[in-house]
Amino acid sequence: MILMLVLLISTATSAMAQSVDDIFNEFKDKPNVEFVDIPKTMMGLAAGAAKEGKGGDLMKKIDSIRILSIENDSQLKAQFENKVKDLSKKGYEQMVNSNDGGEKAQILVKTKGEKVTEMLIISIEADECALVQISGDISPEDVQKLKGVGL
Repeated sequence: MILMLVLLISTATSAMAQSVDDIFNEFKDKPNVEFVDIPKTMMGLAAGAAKEGKGGDLMKKIDSIRILSIENDSQLKAQFENKVKDLSKKGYEQMVNSNDGGEKAQILVKTKGEKVTEMLIISIEADECALVQISGDISPEDVQKLKGVGL
């Protein structure tokens, strides 16, 4: 009986949790929302055009970038905040968490060995919020290179 109760609670909890895909799908077509999806083919074109040392070698390692931005809609922003607050429990590790004057920024990562396979950047400000997802195969050295070129 206790085992059945535990299974029921865990199933209900996981059904309520939102994945990143669920969040993008829920918000991308709403008014006051901008959604950009840059697939691997476009990343390859951008990497070919970029100069060495200016991020071109890193762009080759990125599979896709998705950006969701909500502006001037406090109700939608509140819904977004509610949806993203539990993402760190979905297999992501928190890299950065900042709360400065009501502006919140969070960077979450998924890793496989030493490589970052997915990075989420969540930004929540007074009148806008955003979610950026970067998928690929990024090494810690690549992240340090980004800091060196001012990105």
